[in-house]
Amino acid sequence: MPQMTAETLVERMKRIPEFILSRIVEILDSYDKESTVAEGILFERCPKCGVAHPRIIKGGKTSTGKQMFRCMDCQRRFTADYGTYSFYSHQSPEAWNGLIKMTITGETLETISNVLGVNIATAFRMRHKLMCSLEDEEASARISDQAELDEKYLVKSHKGERMKHVAGKKRGTPSPKRGISHDQVCLPSGVQRGGGSYLRSINMARPTSEEIMNLHPHIEKKTYIWTDDCPSYNKLIAALESDSKVVSNYKDYDRVNHLNNVYSFHSLIERWYNKMGGVASKYINRYAALFNIRFQVGRMDPSEALLLVKSRLRGIKGNSFVTIERLKQEKLFSPPELRWEAGQTA
Repeated sequence: MPQMTAETLVERMKRIPEFILSRIVEILDSYDKESTVAEGILFERCPKCGVAHPRIIKGGKTSTGKQMFRCMDCQRRFTADYGTYSFYSHQSPEAWNGLIKMTITGETLETISNVLGVNIATAFRMRHKLMCSLEDEEASARISDQAELDEKYLVKSHKGERMKHVAGKKRGTPSPKRGISHDQVCLPSGVQRGGGSYLRSINMARPTSEEIMNLHPHIEKKTYIWTDDCPSYNKLIAALESDSKVVSNYKDYDRVNHLNNVYSFHSLIERWYNKMGGVASKYINRYAALFNIRFQVGRMDPSEALLLVKSRLRGIKGNSFVTIERLKQEKLFSPPELRWEAGQTA
C-alpha cells in the first residue's frame, strides 16, 4: 500500500460518506481502548489493595524512568507493569515491545540479542519471562463449537544441560525406540475451527483416558469433536456430552469430516521446533503457550499481534511476578519418564 501524506488523507476523508466515517471512528475508539488496556493504563482494580474501579493519579517516576501511579484509596504507589513479566526488569518498554514482536515472528535469540543490544543470556531470560506469562494466560483458554483433537509427539531433549553420563547426538536425530515410546513428549492439542487452539504437555508416550481428561476444563460442553481412532478420547467426549466423529485415515475425509486444521497446527509446531534446534523438554509447556499464540495471530501485522498479546496478558487474574528463580524452579515439565539413564543418547 503506497504511503499517504496527512494532507492527502484529509482530502480523501472529505469525500467519504458519513456511515464510513462512523465505522472509522468506531475502529479508532476500539484501538484506543485496546491500547490503553495493553499498556496497563486502565486499572479495573488497584494492584496493591484490590479495590474495584480505583481513583488513580500519577505518582512520579522510578529511577529508571517508569511512570508510577498512586491509588487514592490506599495511597500506595505502583508502576503500570506491577506484577507482570516486565516488573523485575531494567529493560525499557520499547525493548520489551521489540522482544514480543520478534518472539512472535520466530526470530532467534541471537537476532533478538543483537537488535535489542543485550546479552544473549538476558534475551533468553526475557523470552522465558514472556512465555511464563503466556502459559499463565493459556490456563484459562477454552475452545468451543467445533474442535479437532489429536496429539503431537516430540523427542525428549535436555538441550542446554550437559550430562556426562549421556552420549551426545545431533539435534533432530529420531528416538532409537520404534513407534511411540517414553522417549517422546506427548502434546495433546485441540483446534477450534475458525477459532482458537489449546496445546499443553501432560505425559510421555501415548496418553491414557485420565491424562486426556486434563483437556476437559479447556473445551466447552456440547462441542462437536473430530478425533482419530485413539480410544483415550472416549471418556472426555462422554464427559463433555459431545457428539463426535472418528476420522481414522484419509479415506474417511470429506469437506466436513477431517483433521486438517489440527494437522496444520502440528506442521507449524514441527517447523518452529526445528528452527529452534529443539527445546529442553522441561520447558516444553512454556513453548507450547508460545506456539499457541503464534498459531492464533497467524499472519497478523506484528504491531497488531503485539497489541493482542499485551491485552491478553493484562487480563491475567492476579499478579504474576516472574522472577529468575521462578524461571528455574517453577512450572517445569518433569514426569518420571523424563530422565536419562547411563549410556542413553541425549
